[in-house]
Amino acid sequence: MLRAIGWDHPRCVGPMRACADAWREEQGVDVVWDFRSLEAFGDQPLEQVAPDYDLLVIDHPFCGTASATGCLTTLDELVDEETLSTLADDAVGPSHRSYSFAGHQWAFATDSACQVAAFRPDLLGAPFPASWGGVLELARSRPGRVAVPFAPAHAISSFLSLCANAGAAPAAGESLVHEETGVQAVSLLTELTSIGPAEAIAWEPPDALARLTAGDELHCVPLTYGFVTYSRAEEVAHPCRFTDLPSAGGGPVGAVLGGAGLAVSSTSRYPAEAAAFAAWASGAEAQRTLVAPAGGQPGSRSAWLDPDLDARAGGFFSSTLATIEASWVRPRDAWWPAFQREAGDLLTTALADRASAISTFTELDSLYRDCIRRPT
Repeated sequence: MLRAIGWDHPRCVGPMRACADAWREEQGVDVVWDFRSLEAFGDQPLEQVAPDYDLLVIDHPFCGTASATGCLTTLDELVDEETLSTLADDAVGPSHRSYSFAGHQWAFATDSACQVAAFRPDLLGAPFPASWGGVLELARSRPGRVAVPFAPAHAISSFLSLCANAGAAPAAGESLVHEETGVQAVSLLTELTSIGPAEAIAWEPPDALARLTAGDELHCVPLTYGFVTYSRAEEVAHPCRFTDLPSAGGGPVGAVLGGAGLAVSSTSRYPAEAAAFAAWASGAEAQRTLVAPAGGQPGSRSAWLDPDLDARAGGFFSSTLATIEASWVRPRDAWWPAFQREAGDLLTTALADRASAISTFTELDSLYRDCIRRPT
């Protein structure tokens, strides 16, 4: 038996249980799943969770933590070169390589996502704006109907996407980003906060998307991680449409890559068996025939290009492919998870308090410098 832990949303629960059922049939091995919250998935220290499981669904910024603490097993030492190459070649965007760090592969991309936009065509009544200026005009014209989820992990992701979209992604240097770009990003988020529903300051992406697809409370969510669940007619009352990230002028580039990878704990008594399941569940066949039909968001590019899967998902895959192919991979150094967690808290508080954009950016930049210098 293999013990595994994922994150508690249908996008993970359904696909991983479907894969576990098929693996039991094919290999006679039970994979027993536990699930934790989306917040814990993004914030809980990996070294606290890994000892209790054989398999873990992880976020790619934890690769540096894995390297520094030794809490995960390197998959390139458990899986043959041909399989590694096949998974890399079939990955959508940078999904597979986002789990590569310090010369090793720490997880396989079983799920892929990035920040995109979502809207209700029946309520919007016009094409979704392709620029951030257009997004602000839309929000100003529909107070309370345009929302961005600003729970800490997603507030900082939105800031980073805006910076990278403007051509200024952080590069582990002495400064977070150029001041002008950073202040502009905070200013845009501050205005969206002031125009949108007050409660959005505490929302995770599923909270915003559930409201978008339940009635007429929201008309669009212009910056959120994509969740295919909410574009599937069998899942929600009013499916939304997802579309590429709005642009600061260079196209749908720089969206923060999300998604999830399957990793193997270094304390597992069955590392080879766990790695075999991870590779199989992340492979094109399982992704196309099990993961996507069960409501998942595959890491496999061939699944994203499957026209039947795309039609069932309301065009989700084809409508956001350009964005994920040009998405931005967050740093995977061991100091990054602490920065992301603390910066998210700082930014959410600043947005709630309507703090000035320059003071908020200055604090974020100072925190960034401090986290880089902290011992890990």
